[in-house]
Amino acid sequence: MKRLIFTFLALIVGSHLASGQAKLTATRTGDLQVGGGFVYDFPDYSEHKFYGYAIYADLDVGEHFGIEGEFRKAHDTTPIIGGGANTPQSQRNIEGGLRYHRTYGSREAIKPYAKMMYGYGTMQYPPYAPPANQNISNGSAGYQFIAPGGGLDYVITPHIVLRGDLEYQMWFARTDPGLGYDTYNGKGGLPNGLTPIVYTFGAAWRFGSGQYIPHGNRNGMY
Repeated sequence: MKRLIFTFLALIVGSHLASGQAKLTATRTGDLQVGGGFVYDFPDYSEHKFYGYAIYADLDVGEHFGIEGEFRKAHDTTPIIGGGANTPQSQRNIEGGLRYHRTYGSREAIKPYAKMMYGYGTMQYPPYAPPANQNISNGSAGYQFIAPGGGLDYVITPHIVLRGDLEYQMWFARTDPGLGYDTYNGKGGLPNGLTPIVYTFGAAWRFGSGQYIPHGNRNGMY
């Protein structure tokens, strides 16, 4: 998965460096879009998948560069063996970072992007398969993380933009003894760290006049 993500990032950046042909490129700066969507989360702690929502905002401050902020929450309410009748698990994070994007197509509706995010995530977790005769309470923990990622925006109207997004989050949780539970040694920990993989599918509202002004055609519109 790491190789796939970094290959994706390299392809986006490489397409800019290797391109010797002029393309229509929007000259607008300061574009803002705010959106929300559905989250599908592989939490890397439970065998269950988490589902939830996301709220995000992007501000493009140049032809290819911008900043992004995002909030996500995903959960799973499936009971866990040994954890009682109701042992909700969840992951929540807030993050911000930089993104690099390109535009393609006759009206520049296809916009792949790469990003690097930094944030803080929290998780609510039940005991992981404890012995039947032990009562281990649910817990929560919070960690900083970094997350390379990327995705694709597709502009369907001057103001509505669809999105598919992928992040590989690397939480700084490798040595925390409070997470997990080893039924043989009676202790917890995550020796391989915590690396959720998070998919987001959503739509955003793009603010502004809706004008599309490519190089060489100042009268162009969507």
